[in-house]
Amino acid sequence: MSESNNITWHDSEVTKEERQNRNGHKSAVIWFTRLSGSGKSTVSVALEKALFNEGKQTYRLDGDNVRHGLNKNLGFSPEDRSENIRRIGEVAKLMVDAGALTVTAFISPYKEDREG
Repeated sequence: MSESNNITWHDSEVTKEERQNRNGHKSAVIWFTRLSGSGKSTVSVALEKALFNEGKQTYRLDGDNVRHGLNKNLGFSPEDRSENIRRIGEVAKLMVDAGALTVTAFISPYKEDREG
């Protein structure tokens, strides 16, 4: 993958703190990770609903759902699994900047990816 040298980060005129103030809560990522079939999605769905019912700005990122779109070009090799988690981390950072409580459910098998 080649990287472009012609890109510039464009700051928003609305800050994360302003979004958090409007939402009435801080933003964060709550990241569930376990093996396939362990209940990550079930727990994340219930948590998102509970937070939403409390009036929180929420969004849930689920491993299977993300692979239907953003990461549909990735397989399950170690490199693709790492890229999958890297992309999700980038999306989660954007959601935090947007002021949301973001709940994630992903198999995150590699320690170095979880720490990134």
